[in-house]
Amino acid sequence: MRRRRLLVLNIFMMLTIAFVQNTFAWVPKEPLYIDLSKTLGFVMGQRFSLNRIKVEYPALSLQVQKAELEFKATFGIAEKNIEKSLRDLLKDKYPEYIARMEKQLESTLKSQQISQNIAVQFFDEVESRAKGKIPSPMLETLLNYQFEERPADELIRRFKTIYRTKGHPKAKGLDLQIEYAKSWSLREGNRPNVIQFFSSNNGRGPAHALIMIRDLVKEAQGELTREELKALKTLEGSRELASEVFSESSLREMANGMGIANIRNITTKRVVLDRWPGAMLEFIGDQHRLDLTVTMYNRVYIAIYKNYMIFFQCQVAKLPDDTDDALKTKISKFAPLFHLMANSLVIQSQY
Repeated sequence: MRRRRLLVLNIFMMLTIAFVQNTFAWVPKEPLYIDLSKTLGFVMGQRFSLNRIKVEYPALSLQVQKAELEFKATFGIAEKNIEKSLRDLLKDKYPEYIARMEKQLESTLKSQQISQNIAVQFFDEVESRAKGKIPSPMLETLLNYQFEERPADELIRRFKTIYRTKGHPKAKGLDLQIEYAKSWSLREGNRPNVIQFFSSNNGRGPAHALIMIRDLVKEAQGELTREELKALKTLEGSRELASEVFSESSLREMANGMGIANIRNITTKRVVLDRWPGAMLEFIGDQHRLDLTVTMYNRVYIAIYKNYMIFFQCQVAKLPDDTDDALKTKISKFAPLFHLMANSLVIQSQY
């Protein structure tokens, strides 16, 4: 029994190292102001075209109003938050920047011919945009700023994507799926056992997550008895192992043995993930890398499925300028989203 606990503890330590490496390695594709500018220009261009249709075809005014209201109902908050973020980034250069953008849009769009038939087709286009059919990175940016205060609502409103591990070389033959918000980006994990790494705000954070699978039989390297190996293949065997390694004392031992300094605010809880026994462990700790010390909130969901341990780890980073209260606010925002993502986990291999 002690042997199996040590095996799981060692696996858990490897998970944290992998998560830290992936978090620090993430590099967004574009600077933030570029994505914000593209997205705001997209919204302003749409509004310019709708206003032009209203002027040139007064009979279509009600359809213009309907299209505007539908888009605003979906992304109205986003536009305001994007404007604020750009204003904060550009400071006193913001008015000149917006004036130049408006002039460029007017020059480009005014020369385009709009027949009444094209106008009606454009209403359908705006309606589809209100449902999320928008090119990247505008869609991700709009969603991030629309649900900035309540990230979980993005999944609740069904702006989501399903990630599936089927056929992935690091999945150990398991087929899992999990839902994540459309505004999040994902990429391959850098470490050998990390299947996928997810990051909020189209790759900029501050929230991150990863999926990892470990094969207990392979990790044991012959240390488990034949009876233990046979028991691991059953639901009852998984429950027995879970009772050993997911006790509060064992989970606390795991948290304190993960190579993170100043571990605090540890919370543990037994859970069930798609019928299989699991646990949730959350804590705050400090991670050192080169000359940086980063404070991070960690929430880890672990499930034992036969001879496999499935990890879904979530993290929120405290930025250098953040206060402790700012970190608490981030945690309260993202914790419900983490819970929804974990609850969406389906072990397809069992069906």
